[in-house]
Amino acid sequence: MIGEIVETNTLGFRAGSVELHRPPALGELVKVRHQEHGRWYAVVIYGTTGAEAGRHVVRRATPDVRDEAIYRENPQLRRLLHTLFEARLVGWQEGDRLWHTLPPLPPPLHYSVYPCSAEEVAEFSERLHYFRLLLEPPPPLPAEQVLAAHIRHVYAQRGYDDEWLGRAAREVAGLLKEDYARLMGLLYAIDPER
Repeated sequence: MIGEIVETNTLGFRAGSVELHRPPALGELVKVRHQEHGRWYAVVIYGTTGAEAGRHVVRRATPDVRDEAIYRENPQLRRLLHTLFEARLVGWQEGDRLWHTLPPLPPPLHYSVYPCSAEEVAEFSERLHYFRLLLEPPPPLPAEQVLAAHIRHVYAQRGYDDEWLGRAAREVAGLLKEDYARLMGLLYAIDPER
């Protein structure tokens, strides 16, 4: 488990990270499991670490290695500080059927969020129709940068499969054919030679 859902809606969810300062990576494919409803799949689009609203935590001017241990071992500080991440829903599974669309219902509040294995990433990314869900409506970050981070994550999880990367680039080219600047920015960001 890497997080717990603290807010959920039709497009995605916000989750509290299990570890302070360690949300899943931008673009990472994550899942939420449910015995009756199968699984929800989402891509991480944002992460933040902060203090409880209205509270400020004062740190020493020169932090050292012990600071992390102090936060971990101090229950009062742990209650004040939190790391959150947001994820955009991109698919769901019911039985053996895998859908690359928004699910009919969002995942429930307080459900656990898990990382996807390399095998799950490879299976989910065989079809690329879900890329469009990452481009519209825009997340807190530029949508094409979120999609580029996701493509890089999947590329690595698939063992640097150049054939898959080529398919992904063609899918992106079709989606952004009317917006040359965004397309070129995204293609530049996923180029393995850079």
